[in-house]
Amino acid sequence: MKSVCVCKECGRTIEREFIYCPWCGMSRIGVADNQEVLDSVFSRLEEKQADDREKRLRRLESQLDELEKDLNVLVLSAEMHK
Repeated sequence: MKSVCVCKECGRTIEREFIYCPWCGMSRIGVADNQEVLDSVFSRLEEKQADDREKRLRRLESQLDELEKDLNVLVLSAEMHK
């Protein structure tokens, strides 16, 4: 297995002998130590996950509001047919 590292820009694994990341083009020359790079990558990943969770929650909230409206219509309809 070839030696790999993590690109500090995009977070993808690349072969250590590459000078530039084939995915984003970021130069590996002068890259800080691996722990620093990993901390940066995981920090951005956590931010993205938090944003995604917020978006999903907002979408679910909207769907629940629509379901509540539909349920109210059904309840009114059932009461009118009594």
